[in-house]
Amino acid sequence: MTDTTAIGEKLGGEEFLDVEAAIQNNASKHHHHAPARSSLTQQQPSSIRKFFCYPSPNSLKIKSTSWLDGVRGIAALGVYIFHTMGCWASLGAAWHSDENQNSILQMPLLRTLFVFGSPAVALFCILSGYVLTYKSLSWMRNGSRHRVYPSLASSMFRRGFRLYIPPILVTFCEMLMTRFGVNPPLNFTFVPESNLFDQFIDWIQETNRFVNPVYIFKDSMQGHVHDHKYDPVIWTIPVELYGSFYCYIMLFFLAKAPSNSMRMGLIALFAGVCMVLGSWNLFCFSAGMLIADFNLSQGEDNTVISFKPRRREVVWMTIFAAAFYLAGFPSLLDPAVKLKPMPGYETIRWLIPTSLNLTNPSWFWWSISGVSFLLSISQLPRLKKIFETNLLQYLGRISFSLYLLHEFCLLLFGLKIQSILMSVAGLQPKSNTFVYWIACGIWYILFTALVFAVAARFEKWVDVPSVKFARWLEGKCLKIYRTSR
Repeated sequence: MTDTTAIGEKLGGEEFLDVEAAIQNNASKHHHHAPARSSLTQQQPSSIRKFFCYPSPNSLKIKSTSWLDGVRGIAALGVYIFHTMGCWASLGAAWHSDENQNSILQMPLLRTLFVFGSPAVALFCILSGYVLTYKSLSWMRNGSRHRVYPSLASSMFRRGFRLYIPPILVTFCEMLMTRFGVNPPLNFTFVPESNLFDQFIDWIQETNRFVNPVYIFKDSMQGHVHDHKYDPVIWTIPVELYGSFYCYIMLFFLAKAPSNSMRMGLIALFAGVCMVLGSWNLFCFSAGMLIADFNLSQGEDNTVISFKPRRREVVWMTIFAAAFYLAGFPSLLDPAVKLKPMPGYETIRWLIPTSLNLTNPSWFWWSISGVSFLLSISQLPRLKKIFETNLLQYLGRISFSLYLLHEFCLLLFGLKIQSILMSVAGLQPKSNTFVYWIACGIWYILFTALVFAVAARFEKWVDVPSVKFARWLEGKCLKIYRTSR
């Protein structure tokens, strides 16, 4: 089991592709890599770079798949805005669905900017399906199928360590901060133990439930895991883990498919079956895998495209706009919502197939939205360049840490900053005045700067070392195995 995966593992439970090392020959044939850019960091004071841990110019070299990191950064930012906006306004319901839902921010299209949390989770799964399988699929296409199995073995060994170490450390810190009364619990059902030792034992038990497949496997395959007692946000980590293993197993069985078209057809079939069974997450992983295979096929196809370039761009931009609209679809988890109209979304609500066994029917459109997002971006070179910009590459680098820490930071110091601003301005909660939204803007600037700085350090001190630890442990196990033969 050699580390031939050449996947630099980062963020959000996903892994970055090191295309230069993994598929250098394929990339050189089919992609024109952008030249190394002059980084904005050269124009910034060193103190600001140190505060945000802004990456050096060498870390911003653009590869053919760098746009995926930018998309991941936007998805993490969407989750961040969704959770933090809840401190200032309740925007989850559809605009004018009742007399209290009258904020302009709830209107179709505009609301997507503020309620992108769940669609972003679906997008995370699609991105994982793409990046976890891209290299193996390229090997299948260029006749190097023998390289797939060692790569899968290496990835499967390291995946759990990479995904679980950072959130376990975060929940330990949250347990201590909550136990000592530094910040309120993230979970409303949290009940503190009588002493620190009992609290530690409770955290150990909760961590066991979090990582133990006996407790979470079935729910993870269905795309819904019960909230962690110390941090509800990390419910997606088991979903990500078992979705990753689903991709590995798919690659294992499809590596010897007689043709590329048959493999792609089977992946599409599995994606449809997963959605019918209510596993929106496995649908997303399958879709990401299919998009990766489709993009690779485009690199091999030298035939003339039937669409004119301008018309083709219009078609894909239309799909992107539709995906943006669908991402604002309100949650249908509350049974009472079925009794209320949803202006702007009534028609597509009734288009959700009733036969799907989804825990929340909204996952149907959120998943379709994520697939349409990634597919359309992959077909729009000018849009891809936006996701390759310095800022979005930076967001991509810290996105896993941002995802894990933002709610913890919100309770640790975000609410305190909000309280001070509200007190100074003499504002009441949810007053929706002009001054209220000015205070909201100031709060976002201050809080976001602090959270990004914390997330960047967490990425440097915890996330990257966890990746190195997994590789080190793999090397040690391989050494023991080889010496014992």
